[in-house]
Amino acid sequence: MASTIAMAVDEQAVAVLVSEVEQAWNTHDMRRFAACFTEDADFVNVRGWWWRGRDEIERKHALFHETIFRDSRMRLERAATREVGSGVVVAHVKWSMVGHEVGGPEQTAEPRVGIWSWVIRERDGRSEIVASHNTDTMEIPPVHPLAARPS
Repeated sequence: MASTIAMAVDEQAVAVLVSEVEQAWNTHDMRRFAACFTEDADFVNVRGWWWRGRDEIERKHALFHETIFRDSRMRLERAATREVGSGVVVAHVKWSMVGHEVGGPEQTAEPRVGIWSWVIRERDGRSEIVASHNTDTMEIPPVHPLAARPS
């Protein structure tokens, strides 16, 4: 049976995907986590490390969940979705994480917040992540040129 790509990605299906990623992370089940991604997905983490394919995404996350993320808890919130093509959306997912060891760009064990950008497609009635870019969100330093400008 050939796979079919849906004509539109259902908002509810995106919400289910966000919930599934959160649950997989918080149970430290990286096989379940990786199952949210396409077989040939791209994943860029907060350090800019680029992982290619579901297997590598699972392996790298499993290693981190055996070490620095073993006690972590993440909360996800879908911030925005926008259809960019037939059956394809870009989603921005805000996250907060506690319980991790030192990590991230700031090299801290303090609670962290960030945003994930996902390209999602619907295939065979299921939403799946094709590409993911994750970044920590940091305050704008008071001396930065953007600090004096309105948003």
